[in-house]
Amino acid sequence: MIEYLKQNAPHDCIEKKYDKNSLIIDEYEKTTTLYYVVDGVISVEILNEGKRYISSFILQNDFFGLDSFSTFKQKEHSIRVISEQATIFSISKEMLLHSLNKVPHYYELLLTNFADIFQRHYSYFNFLHLPSTERIKQALIYLSDHIGILTVTDQLELPKFITQEILSKFCRTSQSRISISLNELQKTGWLLKKKVPITLN
Repeated sequence: MIEYLKQNAPHDCIEKKYDKNSLIIDEYEKTTTLYYVVDGVISVEILNEGKRYISSFILQNDFFGLDSFSTFKQKEHSIRVISEQATIFSISKEMLLHSLNKVPHYYELLLTNFADIFQRHYSYFNFLHLPSTERIKQALIYLSDHIGILTVTDQLELPKFITQEILSKFCRTSQSRISISLNELQKTGWLLKKKVPITLN
């Protein structure tokens, strides 16, 4: 679909590289653009009681900027790069809809991607009620399923940008609690390595 858009609307498509911590969409900024992650990992950040949390991750081959379809005049989240780099493709909502009207079957692909993103987001909230260590364990399983790297010894290693700080924002707890829980998980043998890159046994 991306190749189709590049061919049919080359002047309206932008592909840009972002460095780590770059803000792609600012908080409260209502975008009129749809984005696609060519490579890299992005986080959705929300501000809650003065603290900044990660509500979900946007992964390679995901679309974001869904608020461009919303009737709300503003939003309360920002989109930030957390991997070392990310390549993002963007196109205006109007041009996207105009191009897809010519090839309607691409709508199914787009809607499937939206549904998958929402499903991941909803499953995240299922673990917020768990005790801290179990919550962190579930977060590590979630991340390893989606962005884990299989080592030569068949362990799952998380990318180096998944730090205790990132985990604390995602699990909505303190970094000290993350450190204690990682230590507990390593002692049980479930976690092979608690320092970056965090490695599951």
